[in-house]
Amino acid sequence: MWRLEEILEAVNGTVHKTETVLFADISTDTRTIQKGELFIPVTGTNYDGHMFIGEAYEKLGAGALCERKRQDLFDRLPGTIILVDDTTQALLDLARYKRHKLNTTCIAITGSNGKTTTKEILVHMIKKYSSIHYNEKNYNNLIGVSKSVLAIEGNPEFCVFELGTNARGEIKKLAETIDPDASLITNINPSHLEGLKTLEGILEEKLDLFYLTKEGGKIFVNADDPCIMPRYKDVKNREPLTYSMMSDASFFLNVDENLGWKGTGITISFPGNNFLVTKTALLGKHNLYNILAASSIAYSMGIDKEHIGDAIETFTSFDKRFKPVMAKKGYVLIDDTYNANPSSMEWAIRTLIELPSEGKRIIVLGDMRELGEKSQEYHRQLGRFLKTTNIPVIALIGQEAKEAFAELGEKRAKIFQDKKQIIDYLIGQVKKGDTVLVKGSRAAKMEEIVEALA
Repeated sequence: MWRLEEILEAVNGTVHKTETVLFADISTDTRTIQKGELFIPVTGTNYDGHMFIGEAYEKLGAGALCERKRQDLFDRLPGTIILVDDTTQALLDLARYKRHKLNTTCIAITGSNGKTTTKEILVHMIKKYSSIHYNEKNYNNLIGVSKSVLAIEGNPEFCVFELGTNARGEIKKLAETIDPDASLITNINPSHLEGLKTLEGILEEKLDLFYLTKEGGKIFVNADDPCIMPRYKDVKNREPLTYSMMSDASFFLNVDENLGWKGTGITISFPGNNFLVTKTALLGKHNLYNILAASSIAYSMGIDKEHIGDAIETFTSFDKRFKPVMAKKGYVLIDDTYNANPSSMEWAIRTLIELPSEGKRIIVLGDMRELGEKSQEYHRQLGRFLKTTNIPVIALIGQEAKEAFAELGEKRAKIFQDKKQIIDYLIGQVKKGDTVLVKGSRAAKMEEIVEALA
């Protein structure tokens, strides 16, 4: 329940009209709003929630926030109307207000790659040990994180939030909202360059999370990342804890045995000469970094290594993130279609090459989006990298993928602009025992190809 005075205090709002002073909950969606809830009409590039305030009242909403310049539109509506300067900021303010009412340890994770998997592994490690709340799936933007905070029930011992960004200043807003006790940046790689412009811009954006971690809080540093390592010491009055697979660090992961499709046997070294010998079903070196990052946080939060080891052994890959399935015709189909940027493309291809295959290996790649002015060059780099491999069948689709094809030529690669054409081509190429990797940016909807081949 929310009292009117709490909301006014949280959002620095003023009352335009009052009918209700007690609200059952907060809603941003008229499709799911319940009786007695306060509606917040968030706005975006292609939508304006103010257009749905009337619908919210029709569904028995008790009131709404409204930006000051828009109040004349709603004078005749029933219910309470609270005026604010910016409704999206007000949503963040309400989330921050609630977070500060909680006695919880808040952990925040960001980075160019691996943040969702790292978060999910960490949650898997903690949830059998203690009460926990986290943002599900990848609801990691200004609205998703705010709604996740507002959805917290009771007073969980831990809250884990994945933070995403595609524009400068968003990590700062999210970090100010959740006020983390501990934070981690997985890595810095080219992604969302349309908004963040350069690799340095990505680094500066992500580093805001370290700077806004509570004084005395823990920051977890990927010691193998060439962008983060030279800069983390700029962050003062926090406790840095490093993790690595290559050099001395607070936490270290060693590969003991390559188990092929069954995963990897590993040893993790913790502070105080403690060791954990375990195995993971996740595939690829990039996932070992995700495991190490999550283990570093969990151990530092007091989770014993037995819980950590059990979680590592029982965690499996989830939807569209390098998930292998056996197709009906007897070939392995790797669904890695959730998203793509230059680094994740290379990691996926290297992992495919390292895995055993009875038959030939086939790569199906779509465009990498949001790479800004350097998009063509990054796609050409991808083409040059593919040229160094021995992959016999490479199928590309998309406007940007033409640049990769230009580097590869027609000997091993084919370029398509139509999904039906590429699917028909692949059906004719793939045989029992082959291994097929499908990957591309979210906007490319490469899962449609997976579904056709499965």
